[in-house]
Amino acid sequence: MAHTEQISILIVDDSRIFRQVLQQVLEGIPGVRVVGSVFSGEKALEFIDQTPPDLVTLDVLMPGLSGLQTLREISRKNGLRKSPAVDVLLVSALTQAGSGAAVEGLQLGALDFISKPTEGSEDSNREQLRLALIAKLETFRQRRGRGGGSPIVTGRSVLSAERRLAPQRGRFRAIAIGTSTGGPEALGMLLPQLARSVAEPIFIVQHILEGLTGYLADSLSRKCGRPVLEVNHSLPVARGIYLARSGQHLLVRRTDDGVRMVLADTPPEHGCRPSVNVFLRSAAAVYGSALVTVILTGMGDDGADGVRAVARAGGYVIAQDERSSVVWGMPRAAADTGAVDEILPLSRIADRLSCLVTAESAT
Repeated sequence: MAHTEQISILIVDDSRIFRQVLQQVLEGIPGVRVVGSVFSGEKALEFIDQTPPDLVTLDVLMPGLSGLQTLREISRKNGLRKSPAVDVLLVSALTQAGSGAAVEGLQLGALDFISKPTEGSEDSNREQLRLALIAKLETFRQRRGRGGGSPIVTGRSVLSAERRLAPQRGRFRAIAIGTSTGGPEALGMLLPQLARSVAEPIFIVQHILEGLTGYLADSLSRKCGRPVLEVNHSLPVARGIYLARSGQHLLVRRTDDGVRMVLADTPPEHGCRPSVNVFLRSAAAVYGSALVTVILTGMGDDGADGVRAVARAGGYVIAQDERSSVVWGMPRAAADTGAVDEILPLSRIADRLSCLVTAESAT
């Protein structure tokens, strides 16, 4: 979708006051057209059947048909629709119930999530909401503007085709994963497969709203059948799955007792904290050629500098392909560095990682 095209938006929220506020804010953003405002999931589905919008802002917690039930039905209808899918932007207050449901919604395929501002003056809350919406609408534009087909593998992977074969198998001792938009859904598909076949430590840096990583870790733990730990303090690295805490950088450091994870409150890098770049630079210094890195779907270019560090240290880099990405921003930025060894669809990444780490035969 070109930036000049208007985005048609349906607002769904059981609060009349918030619907009015949201509509006023959206109508003040160039390139946006609010085509409807309804108070329930049932009304939303009726509206979508008659006049499908480009995007739905969907309250997570509603009486009657809940936000998640509505999202599931929109996804089902998308599968039957020949026209472009109706994307969903979740909106909720950061309560315990709202946060948990928001994470589940992201894993069900919602484009992204914003929180309802609840602090400060009315004007400051409106401005916070406006800025959040502008950012998510840019994500939507990038998603709709992507081309079709998988890109040709370029850069280091063409120059070093032999490097991707037998010599790598069994060499790797740690996996690092970086992701943003679309990451909760992608991780929900990737990690259960990895958890069954890989014992080595897996580190995950996911861009997500502060306060949600604990809920994401709990949800992924249930899917994997083994703990996914939100790293909220310094601790030694063992054979576990570790998720960087939102709002703090995650790093690894080699000590006399082994490798430890540490947290840092240093400024965001390119607007990101935790930053994939920050973690990968530390991991490349610790693990060197024994590190395999994956850049999954995501908005922006976080991770591009980090994969350069991984490549310089002799590690291996995989990027998710365009067709299977929600937004091909981070993987594309990584591929553009020339430091990516393979570009693969999400469905093939777990098997490839298992092969690299466990020294099984390549498929």
